[in-house]
This record gives sequence, C-alpha cells and structure tokens, in this order.
Amino acid sequence: MKRLFSLVVILCTLALTSCVSSRYCADSFSSHAPAKVPLVLPYVDVFAVSEGQEVYSDSLSTAASEVLTGILDENISQFPISEYIRIDDEEFDRLVGRDGAALASVPRVNTSDGVKTRAKRIRGLPLPESIRQLMEDNDLPYLMLLYESGFKRVKGDVVKETAKNAAVSVGVAALIAVVTLGSVIVVPTIDVPNPYATTFTLMVADRADNSVVYYNTVEEVDDPLSRSEIYTLLHRLFKKYPVK
Repeated sequence: MKRLFSLVVILCTLALTSCVSSRYCADSFSSHAPAKVPLVLPYVDVFAVSEGQEVYSDSLSTAASEVLTGILDENISQFPISEYIRIDDEEFDRLVGRDGAALASVPRVNTSDGVKTRAKRIRGLPLPESIRQLMEDNDLPYLMLLYESGFKRVKGDVVKETAKNAAVSVGVAALIAVVTLGSVIVVPTIDVPNPYATTFTLMVADRADNSVVYYNTVEEVDDPLSRSEIYTLLHRLFKKYPVK
C-alpha cells in the first residue's frame, strides 16, 4: 500500500550512486534477533522525471507498491516476516508513513562522512511517537518497517505536480530535522543521470529500547516496476539480516 509522502532527499541520494548498501545492527539485536518479525505494510514513493523536472507520481507509486506487495505475498516464507500489520485508520496510517520515511532517510542525506558512517547515524535516535504507539497498540516487542523509494523517467510534462511535491518534501525535511535535533541537513540536487533507480530501506524498531536496532539500505539502477529486478533487490536487502 502506498502512502503519499514524497522524499526528495532519497531520490537525490540514489540518483548519485548505484550498487550501494549500508547497514547498522545493534549488538543486542544481533544476539537476540527473532527468526520472524511483524512487518507494517511497506511504504512506497516513486518519482516521475521528465524534461528536467522530478515530482512525486501517484500512479507510479501505486504500480510499484503493487509489484512489491505482490512479491512479498507470494514469497513471504523466503523472508524473516511473521505477519503483516495493517493500519485501518487512514490518518494514522499516513502519520506512520511520514514518520517512517523521515526516520529511514536520516542516515542517507548528502553529507561527507561516507556510507558506512552514515548508516550508524540511526543509532540512538528515539522512535517517532506514531511508531511507538503502533507497537504498543499491537503489543509488539519488535516491528519491521520497509520503505521503498525510486524514480523513473517518463515522457511528457510533469511540472503541474511540482508545487504539491515541494510542499510534501519540505514537510519531510522538517521531520528529519526534528528527529535528529537539527544535526542532519537535507541537501537537494536535481542531477538524475539514470533512466530509473530503486532504493529499499529496512528497519527494525525495538519497543523496549525505543530505538531502531537494525537498519539496512540497498539501492540499485533497477526499474521499480520490474518484478524480476525488485525480487532480486529484496533478496539482497535481507541477505545480511541476522536470522538465527
């Protein structure tokens, strides 16, 4: 299920790199990670790029979401997922999506400290209130969050959505600043050299520790609408997950 929370910083980062991954795993989680963890339905944001403009695309996000959830549904036994957590309240669902996207983006903004160091930036950050509430309401000691972002070049004019996209992006950038107490600054760019790209960010939230104890992100020059490419990238994402 898609959520309308565009994230320019993710697009900008993956536009500059490919075949990149970064990972953080708390010692406590690597030692006691359960074999299966509940997954809140994935959040998907895909941008359309055309004629020098890049804007959030509802249709591309919907299509990419269907590809991703279809793969997970058909192959769930191949992943360390125990069940899906579905949020019936639409407003709360949007809030979890926005907060999850901002949290996933904290280690990925454009800075000079290198990919591995950026991944560790998630360490010690408190969970957003919406995610804590979701875990408490469902009595979950751990919760898995999966966020997909990407872009795809399209034909035609996409300028009409620019104002909407910019407003949402500013909101997410503000959330990143709040989560990190202003220590992370979003540095946008519009350089998109590839025809498409996809990034997956996987996080595991620990309710008792009130933090993200596992974080992994992979990005590749993959088409977000290609089942075969997304299937391969998903397996790469989960490859180093600490399954016992």
